[in-house]
Amino acid sequence: MGIVVADEADAEPYTSISGETHIIKTSGSEDYTILYSDDELAEDAKLTYTAKLNDSKGNAQTSGVSPASGDLENDAGAVLTVSAPSTAGKYTLEVTFICTVGEDKTETVKTYDITVVKPITLSQTLTVKGDSLVDPTGLGVFFYIDGEKMTDSYKVFQMNTQGTATVSYDWVADPDNGKHTFMVLPAGGEDTSNVKGLGEEHTFYVGDNSYAGLIALAIAVVILMIILVIWIYSKPVKNYGKPKARR
Repeated sequence: MGIVVADEADAEPYTSISGETHIIKTSGSEDYTILYSDDELAEDAKLTYTAKLNDSKGNAQTSGVSPASGDLENDAGAVLTVSAPSTAGKYTLEVTFICTVGEDKTETVKTYDITVVKPITLSQTLTVKGDSLVDPTGLGVFFYIDGEKMTDSYKVFQMNTQGTATVSYDWVADPDNGKHTFMVLPAGGEDTSNVKGLGEEHTFYVGDNSYAGLIALAIAVVILMIILVIWIYSKPVKNYGKPKARR
């Protein structure tokens, strides 16, 4: 039986992996569609696949893909569910498409990069003015991050007995390190003049914060001072003897 491993650039059939995102939250899951298409496929050909989720070291993750193998139909997509591990990092969905015709088997490998991230939780407390006659219960709001509306962040305001409510959003993203901003705005054109907290911009940092550089510099200075003091006190004292009397 002959086995031919087809490189993506040389493969005649079209193979693909598609999905809505390259980013999955830790312990979350996303669906991806795989496709094998060949206009010249032999009538007696059998199409199958195997799939696995590898970490950055190439280690396959247990139960990372479901179903991990199965049959395919020519030019018909099949849906795979990728289950992200609890550890954030870079992963790769690897699918091997297998076409078997008689004794011959051709394998085509396709990959899809996936980044697993720990969600960043953002919260905003909204307060109703004490003299307000408007009940904001049911008010819909969205989170905006760095000026961009998060379409999946829709929350409904539920007022408690103290006239306050906290809305939170788990941001699943792989943003650049450094400073970012967020705010909460109403979803529609409702009168929100009685709700304090809407439209207030807040700053947060990813991967680092504004004081990290100063802290690192301060620590380095302290370490250098300690080394200098130790060197001074450990330096041997030279004895030059009694000075000669003047003649």
